[in-house]
Amino acid sequence: MIKKNEIIEYLKKDEINNINMTNFMENYPIYYTEKIGDSVIAKGTSDRNWIYISSKSEEELTMIMGGLDNSDKNFAVMEDWMIPILKKGNKIKWKLSTMRLILPHGTSIPEPKQGVSKLTVSDAEFIYENSDYKDFISTKYIIERIADGESSCIRYGDIPIAWGITQDDGAIGFLHVLPEYRNMGYAKDVMIDLIKKIRDKKKIPFGHIEEKNEKSMRLALSLGFEKDKVVSWAGI
Repeated sequence: MIKKNEIIEYLKKDEINNINMTNFMENYPIYYTEKIGDSVIAKGTSDRNWIYISSKSEEELTMIMGGLDNSDKNFAVMEDWMIPILKKGNKIKWKLSTMRLILPHGTSIPEPKQGVSKLTVSDAEFIYENSDYKDFISTKYIIERIADGESSCIRYGDIPIAWGITQDDGAIGFLHVLPEYRNMGYAKDVMIDLIKKIRDKKKIPFGHIEEKNEKSMRLALSLGFEKDKVVSWAGI
């Protein structure tokens, strides 16, 4: 097994392609790494045990998949060409596909128009109850991300009415505005604040959006994000 730091330095040679995997490895416990040719596999734990794979070779990916065991169930950031190889001999129990968007270096970002603050762990249950992705997250995970990641929100009194949080791989996520407060520019202000916080950490802002989510896609593109590629999370 190659040392974690050596793998991270190797992955950073292709910074954008490996941005999810690198961020995850920097922030979470990694219990297995291996390099096969030019491909890399890493297994680590956040809300569940995740398998990250960086590969551009069907042959090397097939070798990696052949070395997995029955405990390897959850796969992160799988590219479209990888899915048929993942399916061989496996049943896909769930899959979430999104477009990855990257904000290029130097893209100018306006100031938020509303006052934006941070979330607190006491907001976690409220955020979970108002999430459209309850099948993929938990209150425990939200608490962890609020505590250790970046968060932004707009409040009405003590209640968050719009919010966003970085995911375990550093992606901007959880973007949500309560229905009665939509079309007021709150999502844009939350996004702007998160972008600034991520840049302050010398990181590249990026996110994942389901392509059917037209409003979020328009918002991201209006702020200068560029479409990169479709990636999927899947469980077998």
